[in-house]
Amino acid sequence: MKKIFSAFALAVAFVASSMPVFAAVELETRAFIDVTTTDASGAQVTKLEQAERVQPGQEVVFIISYRNTGEKPAENLVVNNRVPNGMVYVAESAQGEDARIEVSVDGKGFGALETLQVTEADGSMRAALASDVVALRWTLQGAVAPGASGSVRYRAVLK
Repeated sequence: MKKIFSAFALAVAFVASSMPVFAAVELETRAFIDVTTTDASGAQVTKLEQAERVQPGQEVVFIISYRNTGEKPAENLVVNNRVPNGMVYVAESAQGEDARIEVSVDGKGFGALETLQVTEADGSMRAALASDVVALRWTLQGAVAPGASGSVRYRAVLK
């Protein structure tokens, strides 16, 4: 049986937290795939296209856009994003300009991947791997001005 996920199934839960009460921030998560075509000169061009269907082994780019719709700067903005079930985070793919990026292997504690550990079924501990990541967190450095927007992103592969 083939696994095929629709764009709807790739919806990702995200939360903006640690913002002052007066800040109003809109968040939107979209899923894309890389599509390579050949242009008129024969050069290969890769661009992102909205993910309609994803096959096992295919890489998806999740882009979380934020925009301050309030009248005050949004300070201490934190964007949390769970890796969708059935997807595996691609190591070092998280990006966010002027953001501290951390990952979680349990959905609770966050840190740099190389500092995290996973408890095995037998109780032993091992270093966390990218495939253990279940959530990502971007902490934006500095305030997001009224009307300003930006985005963060990461890649994951469908199992």
